[in-house]
Amino acid sequence: MLKNELQILTTILARQGKKAAVDNKWSSDFSKVATESCNRAREAWSIAAFSDINKDALSRYFDFHFSFLNGLISEKFLNAFPDGPKVLNELMDHLLRFYTGFIDQDQWVALEYLQYRIRLLEPAYREFCQQLLLSNVDEDFKLCLRESLGPIYQSPDAGPMTLEALYYREELMLELSGKGKNLALMTDEILVATLMAFNFNHARFFGYLRKRCLKGISNLRPKDHAEHFAELIAGVPVTHVACSRCFDTKWPPIGALYRDWLNDYQALLRLSAPAGSDTSKIPLNISVKQLACMIRALYQSGFYGAVKLTAIFDHAAAVFSTKRQEQISAESISNAYYALEQSSALKVVRMLGSAVDFLKPYCFPA
Repeated sequence: MLKNELQILTTILARQGKKAAVDNKWSSDFSKVATESCNRAREAWSIAAFSDINKDALSRYFDFHFSFLNGLISEKFLNAFPDGPKVLNELMDHLLRFYTGFIDQDQWVALEYLQYRIRLLEPAYREFCQQLLLSNVDEDFKLCLRESLGPIYQSPDAGPMTLEALYYREELMLELSGKGKNLALMTDEILVATLMAFNFNHARFFGYLRKRCLKGISNLRPKDHAEHFAELIAGVPVTHVACSRCFDTKWPPIGALYRDWLNDYQALLRLSAPAGSDTSKIPLNISVKQLACMIRALYQSGFYGAVKLTAIFDHAAAVFSTKRQEQISAESISNAYYALEQSSALKVVRMLGSAVDFLKPYCFPA
């Protein structure tokens, strides 16, 4: 029979609320009862988890105990008992360690428990910062990491958050501290890729990505801008808009933010470029329709990976010219891409066939 295994603790706390102070007897009673009650709860949870009770009932059961423990941990009289917070925090640790799969992670965590868990991450954060100082990471990036991560792991008095948000912060620090144990992994590229993979949509990190891009193009000739932006856009991982793992649920995914900014800034540079500043492009011995057909064949084969079609069209229009058109537009490539013609397909098949014939001897040497 599923029931509240911690009900007696509520009774003790309620009785204590009517008293002005905690005497030794009350303190001893609570410590004893709390320990016994927590041990019974652990045993009851284990029995329930391995019983034939359906998953929905188990989810309600463990959800209830998570909410109930949250309430106990946030009880203002709890700190009056020497072992009160420790006993209940450890019980919550046990509940989340073994039964988190039954618990809705979109629930708010008690502020007292949140502060306890964040404090456990401080040593790992300090060690990571020490390794960061020894690394060759760009100074601007070091500053970004300190300013964005410091308030998370050194300010446990921060506002409330959900269980999912707590897990996110713990997993992120676990990953970063793992990188910090090996200086070879403490590079700009690896750390940026790690934060992107974790969808770290923090305003300071977004600002650093923009600053790094601007610094990169400042030393490039205008004719090289398109290629540089294409490389940056191709390197941005695609994150589903509905992805729940992120730093700030109020912001879009960091990949979407950065990609949109890259496209917008590239368009701004094009508009601000002086007339007649177009540079020579790579001449192709095919038509726009055949180029679009080739792009579609490569895209369907997975050649472009997760790069968006709009970025592919923009890049092709920026760096290529065809045998009939010196200037081609992304729109014309897009139109041809979605309206393939038989003649274009035949031409591309012949070219790809010649390429395959060239490679066959290397695949099957005599």
